[in-house]
Amino acid sequence: MKQELNTTNNSLNQDLNDPKTAYVMEELANLSKKAALAFQNKLHNDFDLEKYKAFLNIMYHYTSLSAEMIKYVGDLAKDQELKDYFHHMYKEEKNHYLLAAEDLSQLGSKVSKEKPQTVLDFHNMWFSLDKEVYGYLGAICVFENIAQHIQTEGKELYEKLGLTKGQRRWVAVHLEADLEHGQEINEVCAKYVGRNPEAVLKGGRAMCDSWINVFTSF
Repeated sequence: MKQELNTTNNSLNQDLNDPKTAYVMEELANLSKKAALAFQNKLHNDFDLEKYKAFLNIMYHYTSLSAEMIKYVGDLAKDQELKDYFHHMYKEEKNHYLLAAEDLSQLGSKVSKEKPQTVLDFHNMWFSLDKEVYGYLGAICVFENIAQHIQTEGKELYEKLGLTKGQRRWVAVHLEADLEHGQEINEVCAKYVGRNPEAVLKGGRAMCDSWINVFTSF
């Protein structure tokens, strides 16, 4: 794993030698930080157990279409390397929404039958974001790199709310998995930015706004 990480970092550094690529990747990183800050503020503002339950409900619906969303983007990809990346991502993400339902069950609650409006807005944004793959690379680069900025707050939440392991699986999995996912998409995105940097940035900005809308609405 360490050798794989070093190889990834070396590849990314080579891509970042291009000024336009470096600029776009820096902008995407800033968008991830912006989204993380909005959620940090939410967590610091009287985030109690009832809000945590509402959060899990939204996360269930938010990730319920992950497999379909990733497949949609994979079908847009013309490059086999990108198709392989999205196939890998599909396998990683397809059942995560079930963790939110299981966590809610452990807290004595159930997911709502109706999707919250913010989630509907998010899904609508996703399926209309771009006719090619590039906007989605920017979007994924933003949301997969948010978790690195909320590691402390996420883990403090366990103690603050007295959550057992069976009540925090959705959060725990994403805090850990997204660190690796962030590194992966950084490498992929940097490699393809030059083909359509404007679309990559547009996707990143749309994702930042949508992510904040979803993650601060409960």
